[in-house]
Amino acid sequence: MQIESINPQPIAEIPFLNAGRGSGSFRTELLPVLEATVDRLPDGLDAIIATADLQGREPMDANPGHPPRLLGETLPFQLCEEVLPSLSLNYGRIGVILAGDFYTVPTLDRLGGSGDVSEVWEAFGFEFDWVTGVAGNHDMFGPSREDLPSFSGNIHYLDADRTEIDGLKIAGLGGIIGKAGKLHRRPPEEYVAQLKSILQDETDILILHDGPDDPANHQVGIPIIREAVEKLRPKLVIRGHAYWQHPLAEIGSGVQVLNVDSRVVIMRQ
Repeated sequence: MQIESINPQPIAEIPFLNAGRGSGSFRTELLPVLEATVDRLPDGLDAIIATADLQGREPMDANPGHPPRLLGETLPFQLCEEVLPSLSLNYGRIGVILAGDFYTVPTLDRLGGSGDVSEVWEAFGFEFDWVTGVAGNHDMFGPSREDLPSFSGNIHYLDADRTEIDGLKIAGLGGIIGKAGKLHRRPPEEYVAQLKSILQDETDILILHDGPDDPANHQVGIPIIREAVEKLRPKLVIRGHAYWQHPLAEIGSGVQVLNVDSRVVIMRQ
């Protein structure tokens, strides 16, 4: 599966609350939804939705009398009700790729913070045919950092492993390069070794939280991840963690990288 083009003009913009620094400092921003065209999808699959770094919460008036829910918890329903019908996809078979970081503190008074994002994954799994992806460095799956995801059915959590869905060979490695012992962090040598391990076989889609840089367009990332990816050559890398102005890049010998930090990309044939 290769991406042929991405329309830079959003087909929708979804308002959400982004945290600020201090009480009452949150602000309203817009989450762009982009449409991409791919050369092919598996038979019976109408679209794949990819997103990451939805570190915000719904507007205050969306659920009166209750704390604002995580943006990723409410987004799946909004996509089904407000966006997919305009693309004639409201009754199609759709998969979802999540590239990590879906938590924001409920008080919206500080950036960062880690917490349970299980309800985000479950919300996507409820609305769509399948979900797969990785954890970001702020994502927990229970009250403790040691809690592991316990998804079942159509939700496929990946952490240094692989799955096959609708004939797509998908590998995933979550977290970032960093000091061992901190949430979803691996030392550089361990990260690259695990990346090489999961890419020994042919891979249609590699899901990462952090990922390769894009030197040609001066877009940030990790050079040693790019060097490994260029050698191992998955067909498409989907990543988050660091925002790119231009979401699609090509590295090495034709490896595409799609950056979905703070955006939603709907890929269709």
